[in-house]
Amino acid sequence: MKKVLFTTIIATALFACATSGDKNSTTTANATSPSSYPANAVGYTLDSSENINTVKKAINAGVNSDTVVFKAIYADTAVIYDNMTKQSVADNMKLAAFFKSKGAVMSLEKINAIWETISNKPDEIGITDYVNVYFNASMTRGTKKITFRINAVFAFVNGKIVREWDTYDTAPLVEILK
Repeated sequence: MKKVLFTTIIATALFACATSGDKNSTTTANATSPSSYPANAVGYTLDSSENINTVKKAINAGVNSDTVVFKAIYADTAVIYDNMTKQSVADNMKLAAFFKSKGAVMSLEKINAIWETISNKPDEIGITDYVNVYFNASMTRGTKKITFRINAVFAFVNGKIVREWDTYDTAPLVEILK
């Protein structure tokens, strides 16, 4: 009887040690399925994806005023919030054309950081996939050149950009047109 009781106590202790753990731990064994990351996680982040590649195409199309590429990667109903100003894709491309008509040439200098966040459930506008990017762009007009940083967030549905939010300082852009 003592052996059975002793064995039961040892087995219970080992089982308790194996299943207990820090609930707040953020360590994961494998990030391929929702069950492999913490229960309080609301999603996961990727450093490379097809959506990230699409954002890179969008940035290049924007600095090159490439309307054909824009139309191919944005949903027909896409909305762009350019420094909180709501625009259609066509309106946004008109802005790029305006700078070009003034002799200003925009270039992508460097992508500083880019990642995709995928949520476990859709947000209030039905989106689960967002790509965030910080990049440096420059604009040259004659002998003047300015460099500015842009923070942009792109929302995706079925591989198409449906929303874009851009934030940047407009003062250098006004300066280049003087």
